[in-house]
Amino acid sequence: MTDQSTRALEVAAPDMGPRSAPSLRACLVVLAGSLFAVDVAHAREVAVFETITAVPRSASVLLGVANLRGVVVPIVDVRPLLGLPAHRPGALIKGLVVEAASMRAAVAIEAALGLEAFDRMAGHGRNGHVRGMLPRGGEMVALLDTPGLLTALGRELGTADEAEEDRG
Repeated sequence: MTDQSTRALEVAAPDMGPRSAPSLRACLVVLAGSLFAVDVAHAREVAVFETITAVPRSASVLLGVANLRGVVVPIVDVRPLLGLPAHRPGALIKGLVVEAASMRAAVAIEAALGLEAFDRMAGHGRNGHVRGMLPRGGEMVALLDTPGLLTALGRELGTADEAEEDRG
């Protein structure tokens, strides 16, 4: 190669240095028609629940419980905690099974779009249950604070249990 052709290559494709790995991988889901992201560190799997068992006198965020390969998993609705309309139950419930600390639940979703890598987080969340915003094309996707959501759900369910004990 001549010096001139080497220089042309440097101008056409400047050395950007080593590419760093994406800082975050997230599972993209749809809740109430809006796109949200869940860090894969907390996402376990997507499951379709054909049969769920209602829990009498439970908090409205608990849609019921279901058997997932021999383990009873609560099916929860996080929409009200995010300021969205509550889940409308149907014949099948799709759920993203999430886990943080010792808590595990299936969050009712409309759809799971797959996994995506993000290089950066832009800005902070809209409310206490959104960790930040992720740029995706021309839109921003809210990254859910999964540990915070599970803690809030635990409080909601604990409050319903305490109210039931007060009645009994």
